[in-house]
Amino acid sequence: MMYGDFAYFYDKLMYDLDYEKIYKFIKEVLGKKSLEPELILEMACGTGGLTEKLARDYKIHAFDLSDDMLSVCENKIRSKNLKLFKQNMVGFSAPASYDAIFSVGDSLNYVTDVKDFEAAIKSSYDHLKDGGIFIFDLNTEYKFKNIPPVTVDEVEDVLYLWENIYDEEKKLNTYGVNFFRNIKDNDYKRFYEEHLERAYDLSFVKNLLEKTGFKDIEVYDDYEFKEVRDETSRYTFITRR
Repeated sequence: MMYGDFAYFYDKLMYDLDYEKIYKFIKEVLGKKSLEPELILEMACGTGGLTEKLARDYKIHAFDLSDDMLSVCENKIRSKNLKLFKQNMVGFSAPASYDAIFSVGDSLNYVTDVKDFEAAIKSSYDHLKDGGIFIFDLNTEYKFKNIPPVTVDEVEDVLYLWENIYDEEKKLNTYGVNFFRNIKDNDYKRFYEEHLERAYDLSFVKNLLEKTGFKDIEVYDDYEFKEVRDETSRYTFITRR
């Protein structure tokens, strides 16, 4: 899956993903674990909403599969602490071992094949140092079932129509997004993107982490230290190699 024109719109449309909240949560977790990372890794960094904050404090490697996303990220962040590279989450190979690895913004939901998902988790384990921390999130099935079928909104110069279809049998959620960019004086240009995410059961993910070798598995409701509920929209996992 490549983002194409979506990279331009990504930051505008992800305004409801609170990177500052995620950053503070990560900092608090590292503090509680008494971990002072020398080098961290961010998977599927996108346009660098979280990367930019992490690069202020840590040496960080970050990757994404999309050239467009990486280009936006590179132009946004000017830091000697950051090294960007192109990579797929599935069976990824990074140039080091890390004290912590992060994947945010439901990136792992985009890994829709179960075997590929297992490979992404295994690669994360393999690239962590002993005692290293892995933090990631997943959209829940509850969220997919309860997203409005059609959403219309306007952000700055972009009008978008967001269609949502969830297949309960296959546990696959399709986002169809029509973007209308105001080029000049209400002259709009249309772009279309389609994205597919899978819902993973909480029990499956916890069992997979344990089978892979991860320890001390914690799961919270979004990026808050609250127990998950039936109505939780985003699981946040913290686990250790």
